[in-house]
Amino acid sequence: MTIERRAFLRGGLSSLALISNRNLLYGLSDNGEQFYAPGPLYSFDFLKWLYIGWENDHPKSWTFMGGAVAPGLRDTIQFAVSVEGRTYYPDELSPSRKQNIKWYLREGFLPVPVSEWDAGPVHVTIQHLADRVLQDTVTALYSRVELYSSSPVEIRVGLAIGGAKELPLPLTGEPTHAEKFRMSYESVIQPGRKVVHDFVSLASGSATPSQLAAAGGFDAHYDSMKTYWLGRLKSLTHPVALPNSELVNMYKALQIVIWENMVKVGNEHEIHAAPRAPAGLFDYDRTFTHDVPNYADQFMREGDCELAKKIIDSRYYKELNRVEFGAVNYLDTIGKYMLPFAEYLRVTGDLAYFTPERRQNLKTAARNIHAARVFDDPRHYGLMKKSQDFENWADDGDFLLCDNWGALHGLQAYKNICIALGDTQESKWAEMEMSDLNQCLNNAISRFCEGNKSDYYLGSFDKISALRYQDVNYSWVPYSGALSTFPWGAYLKGFELGGAWKEKLDASLEYALRQRDEKRIPEGSWGTWWGHPSFGSCYNASAGLQCLLSDKYRTEAIKNVEFLAEHQCSPFQWSEAFEFKGADQWVGMYTPPVDYGNSESWGYSFIKQALLQACISVKSDGTVILGRGVPRHWIYPGSVIEWANVCVNRNKKICFRISAAEHSLELAIWGDIPGGEIILDLPILVNNIQSASSGRIDEARGCVVLPADIRKVTVILRSAVQAPAPH
Repeated sequence: MTIERRAFLRGGLSSLALISNRNLLYGLSDNGEQFYAPGPLYSFDFLKWLYIGWENDHPKSWTFMGGAVAPGLRDTIQFAVSVEGRTYYPDELSPSRKQNIKWYLREGFLPVPVSEWDAGPVHVTIQHLADRVLQDTVTALYSRVELYSSSPVEIRVGLAIGGAKELPLPLTGEPTHAEKFRMSYESVIQPGRKVVHDFVSLASGSATPSQLAAAGGFDAHYDSMKTYWLGRLKSLTHPVALPNSELVNMYKALQIVIWENMVKVGNEHEIHAAPRAPAGLFDYDRTFTHDVPNYADQFMREGDCELAKKIIDSRYYKELNRVEFGAVNYLDTIGKYMLPFAEYLRVTGDLAYFTPERRQNLKTAARNIHAARVFDDPRHYGLMKKSQDFENWADDGDFLLCDNWGALHGLQAYKNICIALGDTQESKWAEMEMSDLNQCLNNAISRFCEGNKSDYYLGSFDKISALRYQDVNYSWVPYSGALSTFPWGAYLKGFELGGAWKEKLDASLEYALRQRDEKRIPEGSWGTWWGHPSFGSCYNASAGLQCLLSDKYRTEAIKNVEFLAEHQCSPFQWSEAFEFKGADQWVGMYTPPVDYGNSESWGYSFIKQALLQACISVKSDGTVILGRGVPRHWIYPGSVIEWANVCVNRNKKICFRISAAEHSLELAIWGDIPGGEIILDLPILVNNIQSASSGRIDEARGCVVLPADIRKVTVILRSAVQAPAPH
């Protein structure tokens, strides 16, 4: 199951060949310039796309900025409009395309891409959605084209559909003209009126045109699709209100996108990184070793446990439980293998799930950590052996911080499981192994700092590595945290060990932020890597998430999420790496396109985790930490932070709301009683608490500590909160 995904330096030529082979289809010359090919109705930007599909189904469908669609990733169907004989199409290549073409998701988050543009006096709206039909055997793609006239007089309007071998099936009347690869409608539209044309296409499965036509129309399937996704979201953790309202839609949209990337193969439930990209890049339509545990871990955290269990009980997940991973050796995976199991135990308290077989698998994973350590190299004694990440391939890789952090996190997870199961012998072994590895890690960090004459450390431990990767942003400590979900993730599980890594953490974060500024990477981003313009990555929030352990830099995660919200490649979608394309433009992949231009749902899962845990994090002992990463600009008179169905251990869930007034904050909690204290820990409270109506004030930490059964508290502030700055 191992895929050599990121060996792009070795795979780039084959990708370029794939792109060249697709040039005629997408209207591109070999040097990347656009031209009008005889097939498509118009040239379009195939580097800007969204996909829609259905959970557990395959393949998905591409949709594009101006409303074109490729059902089941087949040929692209395009729509053009003529008014009184003049033809119009969406100019996706224009410098003003983002202003001329509105592109968004219906109701803010549903998987229904909507494109709007003007054809002279006619306003064109095109939308697409996927729904399961015919007793859940077929995914059908429904399309609607609305033509609204603002002309003061009646006008003749034509709609042309073409560009593909398979045209959509009309649902609202037969076309005026039909020929091979083309069909069209002609109508007269009165002033202020519109005409609507609906279509259906087969995305996956097998169905006849008559079966599709009889399965219902656009509106019925919109309602069906909406009911399904809202039903999936309703009982799970989700934001209800945030000071940045777009982030509420972002969270829900990304949840659906990740579900869309589930693929059922026989009885196996696979989580794929993304559908195949239109640019013909390296294929991400598959599982990847060190991604999968993080998906399952977040599903557990949100209460989507049945789906997560399908993933971790699959054969391909069990393949992760070994020391070697073939050509690409991602050793951070070894420790992360255990994280979803520990999160499931925290969320549910279900000890019966841990059968003898599962307990043996976890024991094997824990011993694999020890087996992957180096004990015959004095300089690197006790560290996890060399592996390949940070896109490094030299000398068979490096000794990497992320692998050691990932192992520490995994050992803490294993220790928690063993304690809950009453396995004293194994819990003591995990504690000893963890303590020894932590000390070896601290020794390596201290040697690096002494040799480098620095108070910070990087993502690897040797001076030669520091020089080799000094221009690579991925060598910064926050990205090591992203890959390992350490230290914040481990802290929530009760990890208490420290030493050089903890003492120098703030200095290491400060170094990364200083390097960011020197490279002119925008605030809120950690940049990209390997010589490309350092602008952004879909992994952005995963790096800031682990800064929650730092009192000084704990609000970086929300800055990262807000950066992504402001700089989207397409509505709530980002490439693995992307560059700035100019003011008022969608950011995008590199030109000519490279494999980093793939969408990557692993990063999307981390966006959700960062947003959630910055607002509320729950420790394995039941302690609830509220507002740890909430920035000051989120707290202003009238601002509200509200979440629903947050899992607080042993099948308990709470909802909470933090409301701000000029001189006070109010916390309201409803639902179950948590298993531990509630800590109101917003940064704005530091040296700013005058009084609290309940609980005790911890002046040293700048927080209010509440008993578990408190339902409401009002905190009076010493200094008034500021109104938000005007945009």
